[in-house]
Amino acid sequence: MWLRRFLLIAAMTLFEVSSGYFLDKEIHGLMRHHRKDLTEHRGSYHNSLTSGHPGQFLTKNNTRVISQRGGLAILPCSVSLTTPATISWFRRKDFQLLTVGLLTYSSDDRFQVEHTRHQSNWALRIKSARKEDEGYYECQISTHPPQSIFVELRIVEAVAEIIEAPDLHINEGSTLRLECKLKRATESPLYVFWYHDSRMVNYDYEDGVMVSSNRQKSSILTVRNATIRHEGNYTCAPANAKQSSVYVHVLKGEKPAAMQHPTKSANDANLSPHDRFFTVYLCGVLFPIIKYILF
Repeated sequence: MWLRRFLLIAAMTLFEVSSGYFLDKEIHGLMRHHRKDLTEHRGSYHNSLTSGHPGQFLTKNNTRVISQRGGLAILPCSVSLTTPATISWFRRKDFQLLTVGLLTYSSDDRFQVEHTRHQSNWALRIKSARKEDEGYYECQISTHPPQSIFVELRIVEAVAEIIEAPDLHINEGSTLRLECKLKRATESPLYVFWYHDSRMVNYDYEDGVMVSSNRQKSSILTVRNATIRHEGNYTCAPANAKQSSVYVHVLKGEKPAAMQHPTKSANDANLSPHDRFFTVYLCGVLFPIIKYILF
């Protein structure tokens, strides 16, 4: 009796082991097939690393990075490795291999890897980012089978805006103050140049011009005791951003026509002879007749 039980247990154990073997082979086959269809099912692909694998991604899959045109784009990829492995970056839209380890395989030297050993970071750096750099990038660990996450890059256009634009009227002798702010900027500009007409005036201290920054959020141009020579077009031109302009009018004690409020005398001066006759006729003839009839 015990011999029959032993043979039965041995047979069941062998069946389970063999089933697990074929099941494991089937799973690996499905994963290889899944990698072939990644471009069609990109949205449904998730980080499949678990604690039983030699590595695990710390960066969330489908992370989105927004960078401004002409700036520095940094795509994160933090990995926790339990065994030595190689990290590679691919550009998904053309399957271009960009980096392997610390080496750059792309002919475009704008692509580099930023590796921080203690933080296990293998970020992809893209200098002077362009609009055509938009899309998905794949960070891959050389496990068996390889494991990947995707990072999406979007490029925006930074724009300068002068608050006082398009026209500013000031009196002679007063202080001219222009403030230039950046919209959709993802990094502080390396510089902000101010131009009066076609001349750069950042360092015209002798002419009373001062340029300061407000915690890198805006640039302020100030001119004390503005005179007629300070009149003209002023342009704010930050690095890697679309510039903005304003025209400054310096007035000698009078207000500009656009700022004046029309008075009765000014309206009368603009009346044509026909309109004047009609007005006099109404006031001098028709109104007394209407008043006599009603009252």
